[in-house]
Amino acid sequence: MTPLLKPIGRKADRPFMHYRTPLVVKLLPGDVISLRLLRHKREVVFNLHTLYYQGVRAQAAAERRQAP
Repeated sequence: MTPLLKPIGRKADRPFMHYRTPLVVKLLPGDVISLRLLRHKREVVFNLHTLYYQGVRAQAAAERRQAP
C-alpha cells in the first residue's frame, strides 16, 4: 500500500436515494473521508478510524439481533 499524500475523488455510479444525483467520495490525507452530493456544496467529513469503529459496532449489533 502507498500512503495517501493527495486527495483522491470519485463519483458513485448510481444516484443516491430520492436525490437522484450520485455521491462524490473523497479520500483525504490524515485518514479522512468526505461525502457530498454531486453539484452540491454541503460536505460530510468522517475520520476513517471512527467510521470503521461504528461499522464494526453496527455489524456486531445486527449479529446479536440475529442470534437465537
